[in-house]
Amino acid sequence: MTSRVRYSVLVAVASVAVIGIAAVLFTRGRSPKAVRIAGRTVGAGGEALPGVRITLEISPSDSEEDKAVERVETVSDERGNFAINFQGHWRGASYGLEARKPGYRTLSIDDPEALKGSVLLRLARSPS
Repeated sequence: MTSRVRYSVLVAVASVAVIGIAAVLFTRGRSPKAVRIAGRTVGAGGEALPGVRITLEISPSDSEEDKAVERVETVSDERGNFAINFQGHWRGASYGLEARKPGYRTLSIDDPEALKGSVLLRLARSPS
């Protein structure tokens, strides 16, 4: 192998390595964060409310995909505890949470700040 060929191979290998590293760094910098929302569902008096269906709705907050919406659901356990873990697909997204249980008013939260930390979802009985 001549020195010219060796040099060309070395430049090619180095170029591929640089492109690979750049692709990894670009992907890491753009990947969305995982979302975790956890807390408790309770009735008006603070008693645990099991069997509440909690739905997290995620949609892009920019024009990545106009009508794309993803939904993740869970049901609160016998102590009213729930958790949703979601790995998003969009860097900029808006979140809405809805809690439903027959005999209770639907509770909706669209404020992302209200979904941080431990979330307390207090549902009121619906009028009969």
